Amino acid sequence: GLTEMSEIDGEKVLLVGGAEDHLARRIRDFLKQEARRDLERLAHDHAARIGRRIASITLKDTKSRWGSCSHDGNLSFSWRIVMAPHHVIDYLAAHEVAHLAEMNHSERFWAVCETLCPGADEARRWLKRNGAMLHVMDFG
Repeated sequence: GLTEMSEIDGEKVLLVGGAEDHLARRIRDFLKQEARRDLERLAHDHAARIGRRIASITLKDTKSRWGSCSHDGNLSFSWRIVMAPHHVIDYLAAHEVAHLAEMNHSERFWAVCETLCPGADEARRWLKRNGAMLHVMDFG
């Protein structure tokens, strides 16, 4: 059962093959794969811009937070962010990478975050307004 993005009549669609009882899992697996690809690329690009290294990137299905950064450079993200607009995904990657420089939410942290992701405030507002709907979808 192949799962892929395609375009039909100018609309992006997700084509999911295989048995119907595996549909939710196949969609979840596809979204996780897309999230990993996007977040790894964005996070590593942001880290390079501020001269920091990422030790690892982990994807989780957390409801309490969208991402985290440990003192030793391990980043963790909720894979569900992949269902948000691209600028919101970019903001989340920039936010966690900014913690590699500032392990707090000080003015210096927000300055790094804004440097990495101009328009961070708008993306942050989108996430506060709409983030809960990303958790509503059940993928088994």
